[in-house]
Amino acid sequence: MKKVLLNIYRGIVGNEFGWSGEGNEQWYYFLALVINLMLTWWLKPELGIIFTVAAVIHYVTVCVYGYEILSDSSVECSIAYYAIHTVIFIVCIFFNWKWTILTSLTVIVAYFIAPDCMGNNIFMRPPKGYIIYYGNENIAAILVFHTFLFITFVAIALSLPISLWIRIIIIVICMILHPIIDFLEGECIIISDVTNESLEKIVQTIKDSTDSKKINLCIVGREIIPAYFYNTI
Repeated sequence: MKKVLLNIYRGIVGNEFGWSGEGNEQWYYFLALVINLMLTWWLKPELGIIFTVAAVIHYVTVCVYGYEILSDSSVECSIAYYAIHTVIFIVCIFFNWKWTILTSLTVIVAYFIAPDCMGNNIFMRPPKGYIIYYGNENIAAILVFHTFLFITFVAIALSLPISLWIRIIIIVICMILHPIIDFLEGECIIISDVTNESLEKIVQTIKDSTDSKKINLCIVGREIIPAYFYNTI
């Protein structure tokens, strides 16, 4: 009976390691965007359209970059990824910098408390100096984080000044999307991997370019210096 109830609870707040076993980062990121949009349309309706468009573009770029594995493509794709998000941030700052910072922090906090594929987050780190590590076994703690985020989402959704049936639909739709988002995370659609890989691509390209210039200078130096001495003799 206890196991059945636990599985039902998992079905509501989410599986400890994500429904595909790839972690919960994308789900936490998605739900943070939904929370931001609900609060924006409720408390700052004049910003509703611009922040909705910004959130959709942000999420779509993450999905496209991850699904197409653009980190294996040219560095221009990685530059475009950061350029698009920078433009989004600047535009939102222009309309309301305080609300932009607040909503950005909501997403950042959600990302850092999201248990990854090993059940770890900013508060639950893997042990130091381990040889074999199978993941965080503190299932209760992981479910506490799931519960906190889910209750926050539900509380805000139910507090919206709209019809009850619309509020319920919002909650139901997100619950239906939860396993889908988790399974797509297994297809590389995950904000942490996308952001890290795009940054690594840019850094590696700069490093390769720098190394190439050093090699070229070295070759040129080997050719010019001997020629100089030869001509002066």
